Amino acid sequence: MQEKKLNIYEMYIHNCLRFGFYVHRNSWSTEKFAKVVAIEGVEEGKMPEGNPPYFGGLLNPPGHPRAGKIMGPRMVTLVADWMDEGKMKVNGGIYSFTRVYPFGPEYTDEEILKSID
Repeated sequence: MQEKKLNIYEMYIHNCLRFGFYVHRNSWSTEKFAKVVAIEGVEEGKMPEGNPPYFGGLLNPPGHPRAGKIMGPRMVTLVADWMDEGKMKVNGGIYSFTRVYPFGPEYTDEEILKSID
């Protein structure tokens, strides 16, 4: 059975709403990985606003240059010593990342939602 691919937002939820997990991007060499330290507009321990799996559809707030228009994807901050300046921001809604640590255990969506209520 093939494992369901998750985007970084879903990985965050599967990690019990905690940052600090590690990912590998399919375009990186096999020894490279990075730590997820932030998701734009998400406070650690809280569910992202919006509809899964992309948690989008939110509008830019008043005062923003694009106020009232739909925001783009939430950017995710990754850190690793091999990256330029030690960090990079990526679109967390794409499916080219794999969580490499912690490995599990994997929980069902129902178990995850129950544990964070």
